[in-house]
Amino acid sequence: MPNFSPTVEHAGEDIAKALVRDEPAFLSALDFGPCVRQGTGDGPSLLIGDSSEIALLSADNGSRLEHRMALLARRGDHVLLRRRDPDFEDYLSTSLGLANVTFHEGDPRSHVPLTKQAWTSQAWVDTFAALADQAKGLTIKSYITTGHIWRLAQRIGERCGRVIHVCGPSPQITRRANDKLWFAQVARRVLGENATPPTLSAYGPAATAGLVQRIGKTADHVIVKVPDSAGSAGNLRLDSTVVRGMPLADLRTFLLERLYALGWHDRYPVLVGVWDEGVESSPSVQLWLPHAAAGPPQVEGVFEQHVQTGAATFVGASQSTLGRGLQNRLRLDARRLAAVFQQLGYYGRCSLDAVICRSPRAAPTIHWIECNARWGGVSIPMTVARQLGDSRTRRAISIAQEVMPDRHMTTRDQLLLLQDLLLRVDRQTTGIVILSPPDSSRGLAANLFAIAETQRAAADLLRDAMHRLIRAAE
Repeated sequence: MPNFSPTVEHAGEDIAKALVRDEPAFLSALDFGPCVRQGTGDGPSLLIGDSSEIALLSADNGSRLEHRMALLARRGDHVLLRRRDPDFEDYLSTSLGLANVTFHEGDPRSHVPLTKQAWTSQAWVDTFAALADQAKGLTIKSYITTGHIWRLAQRIGERCGRVIHVCGPSPQITRRANDKLWFAQVARRVLGENATPPTLSAYGPAATAGLVQRIGKTADHVIVKVPDSAGSAGNLRLDSTVVRGMPLADLRTFLLERLYALGWHDRYPVLVGVWDEGVESSPSVQLWLPHAAAGPPQVEGVFEQHVQTGAATFVGASQSTLGRGLQNRLRLDARRLAAVFQQLGYYGRCSLDAVICRSPRAAPTIHWIECNARWGGVSIPMTVARQLGDSRTRRAISIAQEVMPDRHMTTRDQLLLLQDLLLRVDRQTTGIVILSPPDSSRGLAANLFAIAETQRAAADLLRDAMHRLIRAAE
């Protein structure tokens, strides 16, 4: 195991060693042969934004958001998509300067994960092997780094004999860190028993009903989560007054029906826990984890997520305005958690979500909720803003990711509505950036962010853009 200097990161070394003893695959999962390495190498990158391997996110409902990864491209890079959008590609080139980027399209009708389509297709392997051979290397950067990504790197490397880099964590730590139950267990071991809300595992329908009823006796709201889904997609929030007096058999049936409606398919365990009350903020700490030999995890920003009530659906974010003391606590805790992940094979982008609970008679409580062991709705625009601007100046950003149903809108429609607000890198340093095309299958999905000199200016700019889209949707 790597040794850290005597800092807070060193404190998690014994925990990481114990986790590796219990699960040696954390380290052996990086062995994909001599032509595959973890990290970022020379040559172009192949960017893949498919999210369909995340539980409850099908190939259909994630197909438009996959375009976000294309904004991370640089000249000479390649982007693999399930479904291309020529108008959006033209926008990336003309407004954001992403010229000389090559786009490839998989089979949009297939429900097979795009990365599996790629590594099981000899034609795709040959295409990317020829690219890697000509450029003397290739780095694969994906929205989520699963075993299929590593298998694709292995097949390309074996085909061309060049070293293929994977810019992401091992498949084992990806799977574990994205599991909310595993994350809660590790958070409590690293930070103490009060690091998370009360969180329990249920291994069957009767156990789920029993735990929901037990927690409902003392908490106002109970949460049931599909632990390996993303964000709020697998969240079932329950009012305790509804479940307290319900017979267990009826509650069991009620819970199963609600979980099935989310797209869940009888996979246990599920998470049952307390839904925090008095939440005043939902911060997200954005991290970059280098190789352990290159230094400790880096906190690159603290953002406040904007969520809708109910299941806490993510609808946007802005840079945090929490006090310095709270932000320092968040940064320190996040680094301690990330240091453990780093020693388990984690390299690359990561974010940790928390809630801040206020009490009239006590200091604010930080409860850690989940790890996003992948790119996401905050980390992508944060990184894009830095790539588009002067690296010496950090500008403020404000992000929106909202769905406004019952309105069909094309990429061209959205570009026309926002044309005078759009950032053009050859003309100005502030403006609106569209992250992905609108998704007519789910209504008008507004996925964009504003870059400005101040946070207030960014918020005003984004509000203007959203107002135009909402008026057009009416």
